[in-house]
Amino acid sequence: MTEDLSWIDVMDSNDLWIGEMVAVESVFGPLLMINIDGAVRAYENRCPHMGARLSDGEFANGVIVCPNHRWEFCAHSGRGINPAGKQLNPHRVRIVGGRILVASGQS
Repeated sequence: MTEDLSWIDVMDSNDLWIGEMVAVESVFGPLLMINIDGAVRAYENRCPHMGARLSDGEFANGVIVCPNHRWEFCAHSGRGINPAGKQLNPHRVRIVGGRILVASGQS
């Protein structure tokens, strides 16, 4: 089966260090780019609770913490930790030629 995805270039991979999260604007809207031990993840940059920019929150030990009400999400999967049952909106990620590319939808 062939995937028909629109990949967009969002940033240089050297600009996203291990253990860092960065906000970027894209045609998909605001994205939260995260480098977890060399694995890059992309999520919609908004908390599913009240829409706060997750990039204004904290990222440590593989956990993203919303700045408003301290909701916590697993940076690897986007799944809610506290509260459980919530989910961040993920985007597919590829690194090609040192550039981070993102497509809409879950990988």
